Amino acid sequence: MGIEELGAVLRETRVRRGMSQQALADKAALSRNFVAQIERGESTPTVATVSRLAAALVTTVGELLGEASAAGEPGDAVAVPLVADRIAAGPPLLLADHIEGHEPLPRALLRSLGVDPAQAMLVRVGKDQDSMAETIPPGATVLLDRAPRREIVPQGIYAVREDAAGETGCTIKRLVLDAASRVLILLSDNPAHLPRAIRLRAGQPLSDVIVGRVVWWAPPAPPRR
Repeated sequence: MGIEELGAVLRETRVRRGMSQQALADKAALSRNFVAQIERGESTPTVATVSRLAAALVTTVGELLGEASAAGEPGDAVAVPLVADRIAAGPPLLLADHIEGHEPLPRALLRSLGVDPAQAMLVRVGKDQDSMAETIPPGATVLLDRAPRREIVPQGIYAVREDAAGETGCTIKRLVLDAASRVLILLSDNPAHLPRAIRLRAGQPLSDVIVGRVVWWAPPAPPRR
């Protein structure tokens, strides 16, 4: 479901409940302007915001997304681990020690994106990471599909393993793989950042370098007014 469709469903649900935008905003602890922007399809809410709107409207996230859970299907939301970009590239045991929390993600959203809930991870991009600012703004939250992969989608956006200043983390880049020379080219949307390359060792799997594929992202929530 696109943001415009979500906005339309949100407005229809609110009107059916007999609530004004201000009443919904107060109940969901949001600003009225932000609710209005979501309804007009001008702002993309985070998964946490969608959950708060659903709770305020006494409905489910799945219904706001236009897909109610089938009878007998597991719960509507999946608790997806959220980590900061500085440690997002660590091994599973390291990640387990650095999870900041869990965000409820709609099961319908994961299903529509083809993501196994067990392979889903959220990464909060640092506010100083502007290399992809033309597409993904600094401070955004990105959803990664960490399923092991043998190939990449050319120019697809991925989280790439990075060790800098003694810290393990990841950077978000577009990738191009030169299969013949086994060179992974990292491209930025921001022209201020030059491309760089990572040469893979013979037999080295992509999973050694690629943390996961970016399948969805949400901008940082605007400050309440």
